[in-house]
Amino acid sequence: MEKLEERVYCSKCKQKTIHNIVQTYREGSDTSDDYQWYECYHVVKCAGCENTAFVKQYGDEDSWEYVGESPVWKDTFEVYPEEPPKVTEKDILYKMWQRGEAKKKKFSNTPENLSALYEQIIHSFAMGYHTLCASGLRTLIEGICKHLDINQGYIYNPDGTKKLNQKNNQEILAKNLAGRIFGLYESDHITFTHALILQKIKVIGNDAIHDIVTPSLGTLEEVIKIVERIIYDIYELKNHKLLQD
Repeated sequence: MEKLEERVYCSKCKQKTIHNIVQTYREGSDTSDDYQWYECYHVVKCAGCENTAFVKQYGDEDSWEYVGESPVWKDTFEVYPEEPPKVTEKDILYKMWQRGEAKKKKFSNTPENLSALYEQIIHSFAMGYHTLCASGLRTLIEGICKHLDINQGYIYNPDGTKKLNQKNNQEILAKNLAGRIFGLYESDHITFTHALILQKIKVIGNDAIHDIVTPSLGTLEEVIKIVERIIYDIYELKNHKLLQD
């Protein structure tokens, strides 16, 4: 049995395979025509699973490709059922958004401007705009500091000790975002571990803003969960219904 010249997609094997030609209908130009072309319509069977498919094969005088220095007539092949399009990470995230798996959490006591920014962050994540999502998370941290009137803080080492200025051996009091994050800790709004993690999130946001570095999906998922927990602890927990009695 004659084989199809090119491997095509098999809907049963879920990959491109060799196919045997069962029957062919051919049409094309006459030898006297100015432009030469042909189309072949094949009924084929997968050489592996024997699944039946339909293939359109087309070629014309412009279908030349060079292999080394030699021209080779290169036909095109279209198979039905077609090979499904590859699912991208963005497609997966958008489906998650539609199903509600990537939708924002409901925060009833969070300031409106911060809640709106958080919603935009989640939407950016769900749509696959990871660079925007990362920069938005950094902005959200700044917004929390501003709302709580945290303008400065001492800089700490990971072991909990305060960093010292190498020039004068004095503790470093900073008004930048790093200092303000530790200011949240010093004001008992977050734990020291949360402060260290927020410092890492700040770096991720800086990289996204200044160097257009896109974090991975897994990193953003973890970061969003942490930020959601911090929002809950700062704004929602103190208004929990169990504290209302």
